[in-house]
Amino acid sequence: MTFLLIFSLGLLAYAVAGYPLALRLLSGRKGAKSEAFPPLSADFSALPSVSMLLSVYNEETIIDRKLDNFLRLAYPRDRLELIVVSDGSTDTTDAIVRGRKEPGMLLLRQEGRLGKSSALNLAARHARGDLLFFTDADSMLRPDCLARIARSFADPTVGLAGGRSLYLDGHGRETVGGLYRRYEEWIKDKEGRLAGIVGADGAVYAMRRELFTPLDPACINDFLHPIQVILAGRKAVAVPEALITEAGVHEGSREELARQTRIMAQSWLIALRYVPVLLRNRRWGFAWQFVSHKILRWLILPLLLLCAASALATPGLFPALVLTGLAGLSAFAWLGARGRGGWGGKAAWLIMIQSLAAMRGLFRLARGERFVTWTPKGQ
Repeated sequence: MTFLLIFSLGLLAYAVAGYPLALRLLSGRKGAKSEAFPPLSADFSALPSVSMLLSVYNEETIIDRKLDNFLRLAYPRDRLELIVVSDGSTDTTDAIVRGRKEPGMLLLRQEGRLGKSSALNLAARHARGDLLFFTDADSMLRPDCLARIARSFADPTVGLAGGRSLYLDGHGRETVGGLYRRYEEWIKDKEGRLAGIVGADGAVYAMRRELFTPLDPACINDFLHPIQVILAGRKAVAVPEALITEAGVHEGSREELARQTRIMAQSWLIALRYVPVLLRNRRWGFAWQFVSHKILRWLILPLLLLCAASALATPGLFPALVLTGLAGLSAFAWLGARGRGGWGGKAAWLIMIQSLAAMRGLFRLARGERFVTWTPKGQ
């Protein structure tokens, strides 16, 4: 039991603190600058052509605002197109898009609720841009966001570049969950300077069109695409100054837990398929980041339970101190679930919820369930 206690406690410490510290030290050794890219130039003449791909389902309440957001982008209009794929929408979404009649906008429709990945496959077949840019209906790009993303492809070794989301409350202030996401983006930035980012933000990333391959309907694009880019021998980098804004979600709600469970089932499917592929192709650094950043984070709840059980079965002062610490952590997360305990309490609760969703997703995947369609937030 002593071995299990030390093993589980060591993995927990590594997942929460050891891995971020290793990233900080390794990225520092590579001489990375604090600013990954120079200030944005007003000269857009060298920017590549871009096809923005947007899959929608019953987004009548937000689609007009998204189309306006597209038109306000600071990007050459002759090198930009928006392809909207309606996944069997039953509201007025299609009519709203069709009624805009703006140059550079294309509406496609697929019947039967085939899912987001199938919609993106359809959009990619019609895309003409050098880059494919992926976004969501409720994600609003800052005017310079697309240019900042596209600029990074001046490096021919870059195959994918991802930006960052800001989650705002009803008063326009960044939410606590958004601050936790900022920590996640810090990790991605360090990963991008090493082997590559592990997972892109699905609402704000681009990849070279020639690297796109049709998606399995049960796989999520933003998690799979960085892996495919790395396997193709290109870089997957973070562009933290390329920003979008989204309305914050209630992370502890039943609806959000169900959404995260669906995402985690899809994520486990990709992990189980592609970690062996990464190892066979000797992408050791990216495989290390993948396991450290994702899989160990998903396993935090089982590791906590194993740590507590082994501490209970092991006599001595050290196991007693471990149990005390675990009890304090649980109380901290409990406070975070009730909006107390400050940023730390909320972060602890979010990590717990993410791991709970991961376990639920793995269980449902093991039962043979596959998730293809989605329901927009708030519906």
